[in-house]
Amino acid sequence: MGNADEKRLKQPSQRLARISARTGKPLQDDLPAVAVPKKKSERSESVFNAAERAAEFYDHLRAHYRKAKRVPVAIDADLKILLADGTVVDSGSAVVMNVSPSGALLGKVKLGKNSYPVRPFKIELVMKGGDYEGIGIEARPIRFEHEHEGIGVRFVEIFVAV
Repeated sequence: MGNADEKRLKQPSQRLARISARTGKPLQDDLPAVAVPKKKSERSESVFNAAERAAEFYDHLRAHYRKAKRVPVAIDADLKILLADGTVVDSGSAVVMNVSPSGALLGKVKLGKNSYPVRPFKIELVMKGGDYEGIGIEARPIRFEHEHEGIGVRFVEIFVAV
């Protein structure tokens, strides 16, 4: 690597602005004084101005969004971890912490072996207590939730346990 290349790599980035993931607009504290005029009427039409008017621009910036609203609940449930062929790998208990039409968050998961399989698996849970007694759900794991010692799931099938 030549001396000129080393100098170029040590120079600060020549970017004009960073874009906020939340708003899609340039961050004001990151811009040189000349880069962002004070008045909106002084701004020239740019790619960023055109993009901020488009809904598609904001959609890909969202960190995470849900298809349906989740409702907080606290429902005890028995839990089974099954492989794709139906083999029971482990069983235990959990608390359904929130639920939506498409999925739920299972918290305080307690399993006999204290681990999830490395192979693809599904979860079968049967709720206990009150109006939910005997309602069963087969679900796919979506994400692990360490804060609640749990796992987020998407419903595959809802059934009545006998």
